[in-house]
Amino acid sequence: MSPFRNILRLSAGDFLAKTLSFISFVYVARVLGVATYGVLEFALSVMTYFLLLADGGLEIWATRAVAQGQPVAALAGRIVPLRFLLAILAFAALCILVPLLPAYPSLREILLLFGLTLFAQAVSLKWVFMGREQMSTVALGLVAAQIVTSVALLVTVRDPSGLLWIPVVRLAGDTALAGYFAYRYRRAYGRLPLRVTVAESKDALRGAFVMGGAHSLAQVSYNFDSVLLGLLVGSTAVGWYNAAYRPITALLSLPVSYFLGLFPILSRTFRDNPAEFQSLIGRSLHWLGIFALPVALGGMVWAKPAITFLFGSEYAGAVLPFQVLAWSAALVILRGTFRQALNAAGRQDLDLRCAVAATLLNVTANLLLIPSFGIVGAAVATLLSEVLWLGLVSYFAHRHITELRLSTFLVQPATAATVVAIGLWLMPSIPWLYQIPVAALFYFGMLVALDRNRWRSLLLLS
Repeated sequence: MSPFRNILRLSAGDFLAKTLSFISFVYVARVLGVATYGVLEFALSVMTYFLLLADGGLEIWATRAVAQGQPVAALAGRIVPLRFLLAILAFAALCILVPLLPAYPSLREILLLFGLTLFAQAVSLKWVFMGREQMSTVALGLVAAQIVTSVALLVTVRDPSGLLWIPVVRLAGDTALAGYFAYRYRRAYGRLPLRVTVAESKDALRGAFVMGGAHSLAQVSYNFDSVLLGLLVGSTAVGWYNAAYRPITALLSLPVSYFLGLFPILSRTFRDNPAEFQSLIGRSLHWLGIFALPVALGGMVWAKPAITFLFGSEYAGAVLPFQVLAWSAALVILRGTFRQALNAAGRQDLDLRCAVAATLLNVTANLLLIPSFGIVGAAVATLLSEVLWLGLVSYFAHRHITELRLSTFLVQPATAATVVAIGLWLMPSIPWLYQIPVAALFYFGMLVALDRNRWRSLLLLS
């Protein structure tokens, strides 16, 4: 079986789960109102840092270890206690920080409830099945948990007073998902032999911190703007900004889950079959080049009607940031293959360098732009950092891992996207919901016309 078919199983399941989550948050945003929704998003942005601290990079490190053949039971017996210890430390740090944050209504209670999800994350064994490339198992759990969570949100959150129910529902969903993976682990591998030594812990944490460092910095780039807006501008600005970010996050859910599935396969093929490793990188860049440019173009063209349709007219302030963030989303999609290739090849140090440089630019630009330009400045800061990150990671990958250049895979998608953009300009009177399928048909038709053989190979996933 082609490895891409296995990845698509995970991608389809995760995309469905993320779509349900997105719909739930659209509903929550409408019910809570801009300011209260901003409080929720500020809390989620703050929690991201503690979730990263609690993980310490161990999930991605352990995924690679399983993919490269390390014994599952022994590995799980070391990783779960380590993650649980980090969760305790992260929760203690959260309790210290909470009183220092702005006095938004219910913020402290929400954060402490969200903090309990640190322990559900710690005991989750999803990484075992990711490393074993059992993507159907992972996808089933993600979808089932999100269905339950979405239904619970619809039932419990009816007005702004239901805000505190949201972290409770999230905790229940994360706990149920951890229980699902524990059950599947028990059936496949038996009991969990908890065994931790100081030497093994040091080795695992040393490698995990380097691998997880780049991922953590990516999350800092993603959330720092929301945190800073909450500290400097107010919860309404956070509500608008995250209303712009939610559709972007939904659009990115498919490629992000794809990268999660791609990583263990690249890790295995780098060890076993270097030629297949190179081939996988090339085919991945083909797919993502095709997907990325329509995200940016669609975000520019349909931002206003999409935001109004999803969130209502009170979220009109999210339109311009959404247009800017659509371009940053395209850059995230394009850099993903290079990042996974570097990590799979054991060059996580290079990925970390790229992350450090991009995050420093993001933080600096946010500090300079937000006081003067608010949420638009935050969006521009994100875009600038993504431009730098893509440039650096593609350069390092080309120099150390693969001779493939990204520009090679963008010529045909860019040509097709240009033709579609001209077509959209010529048919402005057509309702936007009808423009989308017409534009997609023209775009893929152009790609087929430009290179039938390559498109046929992509469809066959050969």
